[in-house]
Amino acid sequence: MTALWSSAECRSEHCASCAGERPFEQPGCADGHEPGECPEWACVSCGHAILLGSAQTARPVRLLATV
Repeated sequence: MTALWSSAECRSEHCASCAGERPFEQPGCADGHEPGECPEWACVSCGHAILLGSAQTARPVRLLATV
């Protein structure tokens, strides 16, 4: 996947719907992410949405009882 950054809110990515390299922008985030931190991106040409970023996982903590 190619990523040519031009700003925190705009980047170039391959769009599956357009079948080519297109500019992607971040729409307004309803989840409260700061600009440039939201994983949601939308193709400027067709609106195809993608999620980019690393997944955050929560591991359950298991306490061992010692006697």
